[in-house]
Amino acid sequence: MSIQALSNISSQFTHLVGNINVEPISYVLVAIGFALLLIIIIGGIIYGLTKAVRAVPSMSTKEFILFLLGIAIFLIILGILIP
Repeated sequence: MSIQALSNISSQFTHLVGNINVEPISYVLVAIGFALLLIIIIGGIIYGLTKAVRAVPSMSTKEFILFLLGIAIFLIILGILIP
């Protein structure tokens, strides 16, 4: 096999790969990535909430007030970001 034949074959492969539209593939990969991030975030929130619910009965008054303050701050930030 000569260098010219190898060059012809490799150029044919690059033309085949170059004609493939990769934008839909990239959109799908980005969507899958965001879906995985969303699943991880939701799982973390559920895990944190279950830990908080278990901890509430054994909290002191000061810890409970701080817990409520944290929830209030979270809701205020969420209310600002949603609109």
